[in-house]
Amino acid sequence: MMPAKRKEFDLWYENNKTAPFYLDEALASYCTNDVEILMCALIAFRNEFFETTKRQSHCGIDALRECMTIASACMKHFRTNHLAKEHLAIVPERGYENAENQSLLALKFFQWYSEKNNVEIQTAHWKGEKVVGKYKLDGWIEEQQLGIEVNGCAWHGCPKKGCYPGDNMLLPSGLTAGHKRQKDKERMDFILTQVPKVKVYWQCEIEKMLNKDKEMKKKFDNYLDEGPLEIRDCFFGGRTGPLKLFHEAKEGEKISYYDVTSLYPFTNFITSYPIGHPKVLNKNEEVNWTTSSDNPYPLALLKVFVIPPKKIDIPILPVKLDEERLLFPLCAKCAKSFPKGGRIEDYSCQHDEKQRGWVSSCTSIELNAALDEGYVVTKLYRVLEYKESDNELFRPYMREFLTHKIHSSGFDDKIKGNIEEEEKFVQECWDMFGMKIERGKMIPNKGKRAIAKLAVNNLWGRFSLRNHGLSQTHITDDLAELGEYIHNRSIEIGSIDQLNEDTMMIRYLKKKEWVEEHDSSNVVISLWTTSAARLHLLKLMQKVVRTPGCSLLYTDTDSLIYAHPDNNNPLGLGPHLGDLTDEYPQHTILEYCSGGAKQYGLKLKRKNGNQDPEYVLKVRGMTLNFDVLNNQNLRYETFKNSVINFVKNDELDPITVIYPNFLRPSVKNSSITSQPFKKMYKPFVCKGIIRPSDFSVLDFGFVSS
Repeated sequence: MMPAKRKEFDLWYENNKTAPFYLDEALASYCTNDVEILMCALIAFRNEFFETTKRQSHCGIDALRECMTIASACMKHFRTNHLAKEHLAIVPERGYENAENQSLLALKFFQWYSEKNNVEIQTAHWKGEKVVGKYKLDGWIEEQQLGIEVNGCAWHGCPKKGCYPGDNMLLPSGLTAGHKRQKDKERMDFILTQVPKVKVYWQCEIEKMLNKDKEMKKKFDNYLDEGPLEIRDCFFGGRTGPLKLFHEAKEGEKISYYDVTSLYPFTNFITSYPIGHPKVLNKNEEVNWTTSSDNPYPLALLKVFVIPPKKIDIPILPVKLDEERLLFPLCAKCAKSFPKGGRIEDYSCQHDEKQRGWVSSCTSIELNAALDEGYVVTKLYRVLEYKESDNELFRPYMREFLTHKIHSSGFDDKIKGNIEEEEKFVQECWDMFGMKIERGKMIPNKGKRAIAKLAVNNLWGRFSLRNHGLSQTHITDDLAELGEYIHNRSIEIGSIDQLNEDTMMIRYLKKKEWVEEHDSSNVVISLWTTSAARLHLLKLMQKVVRTPGCSLLYTDTDSLIYAHPDNNNPLGLGPHLGDLTDEYPQHTILEYCSGGAKQYGLKLKRKNGNQDPEYVLKVRGMTLNFDVLNNQNLRYETFKNSVINFVKNDELDPITVIYPNFLRPSVKNSSITSQPFKKMYKPFVCKGIIRPSDFSVLDFGFVSS
């Protein structure tokens, strides 16, 4: 139980502990009541969604019959009532680059082969592919008169066992393996009449080489990614993590925790989005971009080599150098060298520009912001250039549900009853967002507000719904069907479990080569949303750090914790979409402490009332209920001591937490069991280098003065 609920329960228990209690009857009554409430709520939601989505041409959308999730219901409404036909593109999951463009694996293989054999290989990235009649060779070694081909198994029908040995096996291109092999043979027969020799390497052969040769694998990992632009490589989440691990408000100083009201809906409302299909530009050329005016592609996704400045108050461009960490570094080499962060008092980056830089796949809006703050682009690999944009794409949809949200929230307590202030608020909603607020509809309704809030927050992410990388399950009692799954080359079997004597459960993943787009696939919309949202937070961060006497302590996608002079707060509050709100308006924050991303604590004091301090503690992945906070030694003071001990003494003293009744479901056994589950808390700062003397988290690439 959470602490507030526990207090409620303890009071109830004191008054009822002597009354007879029959567990079976109480559980049956609770479950019946729960189902009845859920049924009534579901019917109310269905009717409300009908009413909201109906138009003159139709009676509304049946969310239960036509949609499986809230996000799909939002998308159905958006496409039915707000989106013009053929206005947005269906973005191919495998990207826009055609079959002539060499894969990243092939490009790295050519680089490795060139180094190993001390030869120069002519490729798409150096001198262009060797043209032989109407065909092209992936690689060409002039001095040896040798051609090299790197064939993707799924695209060329690799005949090896485990790939596509059967002539009738279907490939992702729609051709059969036999047909594709015949076409490739005809192509190769002609090429061999023009050149002396061609070596063919299959994808699976190279992957086996990488598994056996650790040195080769290490080289592949260190080679720059100069291959096609993977659109999802431009898709990053929010900026999350501490810039300082502990701070106590000094005299004349204040700690504020501000949150952007509906950051993503606000971004959807104000942002101009690229529409249509882009022009694909395979550039592979040296450039020298030092300002946004050097970038000739104002509306684009770009793949570039970027060098960050040695000095900058807030780094701008995001990058994932490994699977886990979203970083904003000033040196790629440092970031790779410290996968778990570091603790160095006199840390200062010593790497050169090439070592500090990295290959960045990003939006033009974020790249331009970086260029204007000192970043430099030295090589341009790929561009997806858009010619059209729409700054009204989401406005009608957002306006509709934001109006519902405001109506069902009612007037804020600060202005409620003040006719002049209420009228001012209504007028501002119209002037700023075109929302027509009716005073008679300003009636608080938590259910309707929840629906409106879900609607404004769940649309943009639906565009980037993945069709790959997600495990799927199929249950069958048909042995022939089981065989079809086992021999299906488009999927990768994870496990096959026998549920009973006749029934099997198959878990599998769709292979990336076989992924197909869904009816609203447009990851560009989603990645453009997160990019624009990061820029909005960036401007707030810059305003804080560029104000004398202010220091940034922590950020979390749409919020900031920062210290500032009592009489000089660089950020203001407001009641509208995109404005900032104070997370703790009734409190003074005395202390802030963080042990890493998604884990922080606050010590507070009520402004008017009890002088005893209050505490807030948030740790991702851990439920901080009454038992954990009071009986298991994980609370603000122990959390703070653990962080300080880690920073000052480099000692990790894990705090063990046991959840006695953790529910573990088993799909295989169709059961849920309750059993003890142990978790351990310890600080983990992996997005920078800790400077122990002042608890600062320095950016990777920090250069001391």
